[in-house]
Amino acid sequence: MQRLSSNVSRIAGFSLVELMVAITLSLLLLTGVIAIFSSSRVSYETTHQLSRVQETGRFALEQLARHIRSSGFAGCARQPNYISSALNNATALQWDFMGSPVRGFEASAEGFVPALTGSGVETAAIAGSDVLVVRGPRLEAEPTQITADMANPQAPVVVANTSGIRAGGEVVMAYNCEAQAIFFAVPSGTSLLHTVGSADAPPSNSVASTSYQFGMNDEVVPVESVVYFVAPTPGSTGANPTVPAGTNSLWRRAGVSLAEELVQGVEQMQVEYGMDTDGDRIVDTYSVAGAATNWQQVISVRVALLVRSVDQYGSDKDQRTYQLLNSPPVAPPGDRRLREVFSATVSIRNRVRVD
Repeated sequence: MQRLSSNVSRIAGFSLVELMVAITLSLLLLTGVIAIFSSSRVSYETTHQLSRVQETGRFALEQLARHIRSSGFAGCARQPNYISSALNNATALQWDFMGSPVRGFEASAEGFVPALTGSGVETAAIAGSDVLVVRGPRLEAEPTQITADMANPQAPVVVANTSGIRAGGEVVMAYNCEAQAIFFAVPSGTSLLHTVGSADAPPSNSVASTSYQFGMNDEVVPVESVVYFVAPTPGSTGANPTVPAGTNSLWRRAGVSLAEELVQGVEQMQVEYGMDTDGDRIVDTYSVAGAATNWQQVISVRVALLVRSVDQYGSDKDQRTYQLLNSPPVAPPGDRRLREVFSATVSIRNRVRVD
């Protein structure tokens, strides 16, 4: 019996003090693990949101830059001596290829002016953000060569390949180093027809003539006017928004096509235009749209975008002020989103001097 009592004494459990010390140490370790997890989660979310903001900014600037660089394409290193347009609305915003390669506007509460009818989204362009119009070859379009001399300016234009022209027709530019002609062309076999169309259904031709007799080895390329603007994201307005309320997107509209949303999270766009005032093809000054008087002098464009994360996260509120070019600063938003300003200066390749 004495031996049994000794064994029981030796296998006794933890004392209360030992148990409390063990629990305290466990809680300290658990607190450390939770702190590490929480810190890692915040770091991951910050990195994720920053990556999305940077991706949005880079993509938006790249889209704008591609169009700006190629705007004003004339087909030759120098501007042609003869320029014409057969379009029936040649001075309308979408068809003013005789004008400047770029054009800018300030958006107001009523939408920007001149308004583009037919898509509706433009009327929602946010006030205080700029609107940019670029004119040039349709992106991804390949020029096609003229394979036979035109008998006269009224004759069909015979080309090597019509597959690059939309089946229903589109606005094209025929060009060489002496001439440039804009007209609405409909592919038919290996020819491009340019007949007179209805004035009520632009684009179409007011005359069935290119006004210039193009010859073999001259070229034809589809052209378009593209409008870039910032407007609310679909689903961000109304009583039950499907995306966070107040979210804006960068939009574009080519010709009479419906406006398309390019990328979400672009809060504002500001644009300045590099003006060559003395004709040496070097920028002398930068001007905002409202102060520009001669759009033919524009040879480069500065663009600044304010991009934000779509979702809020964390607990810190955004108290920073944002400067986009020389526009008035954007006041601190005060929400829990991440924001960055992206900017670029893009030269119009067909207008700047090449040494």
